[in-house]
Amino acid sequence: MCSEASFINSGFGKYAKQILSRWHKTNKYIVAEFASYGMVNDPRDKNIDWIYYANAVRDNDPRYKEYMSRTDNQFGKWRFEKVLLDFKPDIVVDVRDFWMSGYQTLSPLRSYFHHILMPTVDSAPQQEEWVDVFLSTDAIFTYSDWGAQILKQQTNDKIKYIATASPGVDLDIFNIKDKNSCRQILGIDNDVFIVGSVMRNQKRKLIPELLVSFKKILSIFEKEKRSDKIFLYLHTTYPDMGWDIPELLNDHQISNNVLFTYLCKNCSNIESCVYCGPQKVCSKCFNKSSQFPSVSQGVTDEQLSIIYNTFDLYVQYAICEGFGMPQVEAAACGVPIATVEYSAMIDIISKLEAYPIKIKTYFKELETKAIRVYPDNDCLIDIILKELDKPISIRNNNRVRIRNLTEKYYNWDNIAKIWENYFDNLDFRADWSKPLPILRKASISNKDSNFSQFINLCNNTMKNSELLSSFKFLNMLQNADYGFHYVSPTQISGYGINNLCDHINTMIDNNNRSEEVRQKNIKFEEDFIQYAHLKNDI
Repeated sequence: MCSEASFINSGFGKYAKQILSRWHKTNKYIVAEFASYGMVNDPRDKNIDWIYYANAVRDNDPRYKEYMSRTDNQFGKWRFEKVLLDFKPDIVVDVRDFWMSGYQTLSPLRSYFHHILMPTVDSAPQQEEWVDVFLSTDAIFTYSDWGAQILKQQTNDKIKYIATASPGVDLDIFNIKDKNSCRQILGIDNDVFIVGSVMRNQKRKLIPELLVSFKKILSIFEKEKRSDKIFLYLHTTYPDMGWDIPELLNDHQISNNVLFTYLCKNCSNIESCVYCGPQKVCSKCFNKSSQFPSVSQGVTDEQLSIIYNTFDLYVQYAICEGFGMPQVEAAACGVPIATVEYSAMIDIISKLEAYPIKIKTYFKELETKAIRVYPDNDCLIDIILKELDKPISIRNNNRVRIRNLTEKYYNWDNIAKIWENYFDNLDFRADWSKPLPILRKASISNKDSNFSQFINLCNNTMKNSELLSSFKFLNMLQNADYGFHYVSPTQISGYGINNLCDHINTMIDNNNRSEEVRQKNIKFEEDFIQYAHLKNDI
């Protein structure tokens, strides 16, 4: 499995940890993890029992410049072939976003392994290049039934869809606890109503819209002179690559009714309080070391479970979601969910009987070319008021019902079994003894600028009709014809046949070098390979 790293506190990290550990425990498979954000001698990898290849290097490493030379190197591009040639897998699995895994399809060693992707289909339509890659894989799993439906529709049912293997939740850690006790730990009064959300502070998370909605709710409570009885709890990060939270709080004048989690990096104490700056004095050890949690330094699952258990209602507010794992974690703690009626959030509505938040506006996003949505703030307000008016006895009964639904649909053991059933019924075995063709480099001159001649040249050198008819190659050919290409949605650069030829020759070099290593069985002396062998031996 190509992962972010099974020890980091992200959605992809949690998925890798839960699934890899279960595959490994079956004793039926030899399992390896290629960890994008893992490093050699990383203290966080101590509990990894399977083979572990690290991808990242530290900024004082002499290879750091090469590592940073391409964006996709941080996702594994620069070491992918070396890992394959060392481990020689039958199957390669990747459950991350397209831009983290797209390079794998272009590997010269692609014919050796059974390629499985589980893309985060968070919007429709998916980009043509992505769909082209998905069609070229041997199997597709999805995070949601909604995502499977989108891929089937967009490919006219030609996608090799196997199953939905949604992320699960650790049902032992995320469970129903005594709400009053949890609030006491975090310093929250028992008689207040808490609307909570756990989200990364990034553009697609609608923190501003959530604050707008909460401001309207708060104005109702202010008229009734009970504004101290309702709070919004945002478990998020600041500063981050997203919204300016202090500015938003100031704009809406609601600072006194919005709670945040602070985590002490000295003693790991958690507390909730109104915004006190990016860093504050810890109430336990009295060091000025308490700050917003982040992916790299986050709360434990046990602490997060306590936070969820303080909520009366959980809100997922985003323009799209590939899945949205906090929804399921909150539901495992018996918290009712309100979520947007779009993308993978639709699965949560149907499976966990969540409140559907109606869509106010659809729009096309520049960066992704996908349809995104803005939810109806008034609909969310109605949901909050409806939940708030329910008697405590009904709320408690609903907590148990939501928990039972979560156990039914989002149990990690059942999800791992979906993968296991597929592996066990797969006939494919890799033949790493089969040679790759040695390719000669393409060379062009001015007279070769005729595109039909150039395509013939490529066909003769690459000898890969699938690659030459792929969306990526055709797109590069179109860019060469136009004379430019988009480096990003807002940046254009010149592009010609020479650039395309250089790209192809790099692929040919990679092919020929890979075959040389495979044929001569050359052993890599690099530290990340030796480290993988050392950990495996131990």
